[in-house]
Amino acid sequence: MTRLSRLLITLLAGLAVFLSLGAWALSSPVGATPDEEFHLASIWCGSGPKEGMCQPGSDARHWYVPKKAVDAPCYAFKPDKNASCQGRSYLDEGFKLEQTKHVNAGSTQYPSGFYYWMSHLASDNIAVSTIVMRLVNAALFTVLLVGTWLLLPRRLRFSLSAGVALTAVPLAMFLIPSVNPSSWSIISIAVMFPALLGYFAAKGWRMYALGGIALLTALLGLGARGDSAAYAIVGVCAALALSFRNERGFYLRALLPVVMVVLAAFAFLGAGQTSLAINGMGKSQSTMSTTDLIVGNLLAMPGLWSGIYGLGWQLGWLDTALHPVVWAFAIFCVLGVLFVALRWRGWRKLVAVVGVGAAALLVPLYILVSSRVLVGYEVQPRYVLPLIILFVAVVLAPSEDPRGRDRGVSLSSAQIWTIAVLLTAANAVALYDNMHRYTGSGTLTLRGAVAWWWRGATPSPLVVWLIGSAAFALAMVVFALTATRRRAELGPLPEREGVRPAPTEPSMGTEPSDGSAPSAQPTESREAASASA
Repeated sequence: MTRLSRLLITLLAGLAVFLSLGAWALSSPVGATPDEEFHLASIWCGSGPKEGMCQPGSDARHWYVPKKAVDAPCYAFKPDKNASCQGRSYLDEGFKLEQTKHVNAGSTQYPSGFYYWMSHLASDNIAVSTIVMRLVNAALFTVLLVGTWLLLPRRLRFSLSAGVALTAVPLAMFLIPSVNPSSWSIISIAVMFPALLGYFAAKGWRMYALGGIALLTALLGLGARGDSAAYAIVGVCAALALSFRNERGFYLRALLPVVMVVLAAFAFLGAGQTSLAINGMGKSQSTMSTTDLIVGNLLAMPGLWSGIYGLGWQLGWLDTALHPVVWAFAIFCVLGVLFVALRWRGWRKLVAVVGVGAAALLVPLYILVSSRVLVGYEVQPRYVLPLIILFVAVVLAPSEDPRGRDRGVSLSSAQIWTIAVLLTAANAVALYDNMHRYTGSGTLTLRGAVAWWWRGATPSPLVVWLIGSAAFALAMVVFALTATRRRAELGPLPEREGVRPAPTEPSMGTEPSDGSAPSAQPTESREAASASA
């Protein structure tokens, strides 16, 4: 396969990713994500006062914002009520202004970056602007994902693609193409960590490009949510642990991650969400002792983690039920991969995995205990989703182990294709469930006779579902083909410091990203790798 053909296949996969996210962007009405009336109002005021768009209110905390933004989630917490409650005129241009204090303007509750950049897409048509913002975020993720993939050394690509695939359905697919700041928080951690690994491993212009992507994605997270700053620090530390080499070159390259940590620390300390997390998010009058709260939350914590797959938690305003097949298939895939990864792969991997795992446990535990509540209140799965994405990526990623013990996770062709099929099915069902929640009966009719849907040139719900499901399937096919191909081509790690690693079982590719030939390997090992693939 030529370099051009590989590039075209990668771009095709990128188009498939964008189309699948685009289908999710169209699958729900304005106001569908949690607290979206707050985020919409904050976006329309993201650039400050604008005539007819956002104007100061009676005091510093009150602002006049589009009434349609405030009224958008008329169906929230009412699973039997579809989006037709917005009324037919909701999709028309124009709106009245209504005073509210439920807006980020004039406060520091959320960082202002996400709202500022999204505000440039705001217009006098709430519906059209919301769709555009969702598609822009879908495109942003796609471009960063594909660009990072192309720049990464081949041995690091599997941790990027598999890390995203195994944690995408359904919550990330729902939030990335949205106007919720969690979109940028997810994009940030999903791309920043692999880009940092590539930054330490690549040479020449690729090193600078990957370093730039890592810094850019970190800034995206810092501008979206206060907790993203904490997650960025955890991700940087994990990348440093996996990439550590006691060499002058490593210490010089580490200057960029150190700068990122400093920026993240300032952002975290200056965010209003930080004080909420430290002091507690609610006003619970629980009579449980601190010990009981700690033990109870530790025992229930897997319920919070599994919530990102829809088990025990729902999409939207926690009112969009999913068929059990969604969480069953998705959890089966991720747990299977994590089980395969259970083996000793050096202290670098141990430090990184334990560190990120501890963060995924202790961060929500601290917030829950300080809020005096148990799992199921205050802390939602979307808050810990970035940490779960990071944890899976760390488990899958190879480290700079001079003895060659850690070369990433190796999956058989059957395992890879099983993951592709199950995740494709889970995404298709989840997308249908989300659409059906808002459109009512008739979601899969050819004529699109539904209670609610977008106007204009938007395809019918059936067409959107078919395109989104097929596009996700295509992306998973490309993922499976590239993963199995790299497994068959795998050779031993390059020699480092005169230490030649012993031949090990093949894992995800080790070829240099510049397309040069892989390291030589014994004939028996090469034949075994090809046969097993």
